[in-house]
Amino acid sequence: MTIRRVLMALPVASLLLMGLMAPGLTQSDGVAESEKLDKKLEQAEGEVEEAIQVFEKIMSDPDKRIPAELLAESEGIAIIPDVYQAGFIFGGRRGTGVMMVRYPDGTWSNPTFVSLTGGSFGLQIGAKSSDIVLVFPSRETVNEVLSRDYRLGGSISGTAGPASTKGGSAERYSKDKVYTYSRSQGLFGGLTLNGSKLGLKKDRVQYFYGDDAITTRKIFTDPFIPAPVVVNSLRDVLEQSELGTFRRF
Repeated sequence: MTIRRVLMALPVASLLLMGLMAPGLTQSDGVAESEKLDKKLEQAEGEVEEAIQVFEKIMSDPDKRIPAELLAESEGIAIIPDVYQAGFIFGGRRGTGVMMVRYPDGTWSNPTFVSLTGGSFGLQIGAKSSDIVLVFPSRETVNEVLSRDYRLGGSISGTAGPASTKGGSAERYSKDKVYTYSRSQGLFGGLTLNGSKLGLKKDRVQYFYGDDAITTRKIFTDPFIPAPVVVNSLRDVLEQSELGTFRRF
């Protein structure tokens, strides 16, 4: 158990008696810090819940649904709600979401937290918010995300993913692409992700799992890390979708 979990489990008065609080830190200060941590956890859990809602909506849309075959063969997935783009002449993108990878036994990992950022150029007028899903067919691409801030483009392109209504088998999906799906509302359509950067949100990970020692690499390799129960719902919708059994009521 980490020091942080010990501190969260003990009453503030006990911490004062034990001398664990910094000199001059009052009981009200300790309560405020605990409330701050609770708020950060709620925020992270809310981002997971929002990712679930976005993915359910995408899979409920026959024109945007991700093919079950592609999901079943994929090695990773990122779900990023509310990627905001705005600009006149110049535009920028920013959003925060979750990413999961497939364990060797075929099950989905617990989520880590990621950010999607990037700039774009062109005659863009107005503002736009898009819910983005990135599907990674290749484990090598997932490993690149882990090793550094990953930029779409170059040898690995971000390309619009096929819809399930088009049919086809998993063999037709290229391993050198990241397939992108979006639900968009705004004044201009279409979304080009090449040049966008996918980065890891270390602070969100620590708040969500309550342990400063937890890293994205550990999450993606250790299936026994305890996680808030909301993760079960996210994993369920992914498993149902890749089996082709997902139904939204």
